[in-house]
Amino acid sequence: MPLPENIHPYVSTTLPYDNIDRLEETLSGGGTSYRVNGIAIQQGFFGPHLPPSANLSTVKPKYPKRSVNPFALVLPDYNPGERTGPPLRQYVEVNTEEVMRNAWQKNLLWIIARLHVSIHQKTSGWTGFNISTRKEVTVLKDSIGYLPTINAPATNLPTVYEILSQSEKIRDSLSLKSIVLVCDQALYAKVTEIFWKKKEQFS
Repeated sequence: MPLPENIHPYVSTTLPYDNIDRLEETLSGGGTSYRVNGIAIQQGFFGPHLPPSANLSTVKPKYPKRSVNPFALVLPDYNPGERTGPPLRQYVEVNTEEVMRNAWQKNLLWIIARLHVSIHQKTSGWTGFNISTRKEVTVLKDSIGYLPTINAPATNLPTVYEILSQSEKIRDSLSLKSIVLVCDQALYAKVTEIFWKKKEQFS
């Protein structure tokens, strides 16, 4: 699957998807078009980029095209069949005492500094204080690439199935063991419904 040039293999990637409604002005208010847009986000990092794998399409045309040829996207049929519920919950014990203690100590330090008031308050607010304590941390700009648009309503299960299929192809193209999908609650409900039925396919 062809990807934007600024999206590199072997880098942790997040794929947010959302429905984008083009509300054309029609006499009846119907007949408007719906589509799903997705982007790929990768954290910036220092160092050279690794060469792409063999299944990553990065071929550039010699002369860039100045026009776009529309194409009809035919989504594969998806038969939901009998609905599947969520798997049994497994409880995992997580030790968060150290994390909570560090956060509590930082907040206590900020409170004490704010209480020490002379004529003018010199300690910034909570957000500014946390920024100043992390000013030595280098912040790099993320790389964002736009994915091909899916010209179909996000409420249809075949569209959601196509989102999962494309995400799986992107994960494979970037040579990643896993990839993160981000979507709103309505889309998430349909994603999980398909994922519960197709766990072997979307591992």
